[in-house]
Amino acid sequence: MYRIKEFAAMTGLPPSKIRFYEKHGLLATRREENGYRVFSPEDAFRSNAFRVLLQYGFTVEQAVSMLDAEQGDDEFRRSLLDQQARLLHEADLLRYRLAKIGSALELIENGSQAAFILVDAPDQVYVSASIGRDFSVSVDNKREIAQFYDLLSITSCARIIAKRDLELPGNTLDPSYIIAMPERESHRLEGIDARRIGKLCLGKCVRFRRRVTRAESVCKETFADLFAYLDDHGYALRGDVILFPSFLNLDGNGSDIETLFVPVR
Repeated sequence: MYRIKEFAAMTGLPPSKIRFYEKHGLLATRREENGYRVFSPEDAFRSNAFRVLLQYGFTVEQAVSMLDAEQGDDEFRRSLLDQQARLLHEADLLRYRLAKIGSALELIENGSQAAFILVDAPDQVYVSASIGRDFSVSVDNKREIAQFYDLLSITSCARIIAKRDLELPGNTLDPSYIIAMPERESHRLEGIDARRIGKLCLGKCVRFRRRVTRAESVCKETFADLFAYLDDHGYALRGDVILFPSFLNLDGNGSDIETLFVPVR
């Protein structure tokens, strides 16, 4: 039998972590008459087996449950295969997140350069969180919105600016809020109601980057440079515009960089 000082030394666990494991049912410690905790070799085995399960990426609760369950090779193999699939999914999201960070850093460093570029933009599928400033549609689409958010990093918070809204007279715009992803990634949406999913065909687009405040973002006058560029190059607006905000100034007091994909012909 080991006292806590010895057990901590042999397992590499600090006393605080030992108490944490006790709390979660991993260790069934006993106390001597003098009140000292004592541990057995079985406790050391369980703590090391537990940490190996954590190394595989299982949660504390999952690891404790697995230690206490009767399972053979087949059951453990299925658990590992399921965990492998989850980790591959997380690794996939991690690659997208790293790309998003790289894009944000590039915007910060070079955001004012090359404001207009002609690109072949991927078509987007999306679920609506609002129709203009009316967010009631988000209640109807809450299941689909949750599924898109589960894929955040592959999906993006975005806005759609209707072509007719840009072309009609007025001083301000009323964009609709969406969560979007490239259509090529739509295979990731399992069991989703296709009737609630929209598609934005982009293709030939002018990519327009601008630095604006949140208030300026909906002012039509801030699109003057865009329409001047389209006129100068003989382009006409072909469809709705998608806007991806970067949220570089989270307090709302500064300006953010927005990337717009403007379908043209």
